[in-house]
Amino acid sequence: MVFELGTDIVKISRLNERIINRILGDDEIKIYNSFGSEKRRKEFAAGRFAAKEALIKATKRRELELKKMQFLMLEDGSPVPDRQTKELVKAEEILVSISHDGEYAIATVLVLRRD
Repeated sequence: MVFELGTDIVKISRLNERIINRILGDDEIKIYNSFGSEKRRKEFAAGRFAAKEALIKATKRRELELKKMQFLMLEDGSPVPDRQTKELVKAEEILVSISHDGEYAIATVLVLRRD
């Protein structure tokens, strides 16, 4: 088994609608639009941006398109990659943790791959 780890941090205020539309996939946009406050929407988008960048760092696959990777949400609010994201990086499993504090969102991604 091969393990790959990546971490990224994003300043939430750096995001605008143009960037958000460039990074979020269709299913993520639905989740983004479901939040009542602008603050929560931006936290969500920043967390997903950090998760995608962390996945790119873990796999060293700079060519991956951000919109094609999606981290959806379980009922408890925790992030989970969709099936296509796992297939894109040929992962057995992708574990992700996203946190927000003040002006920042941070994500850590662990990719598990069979040799």
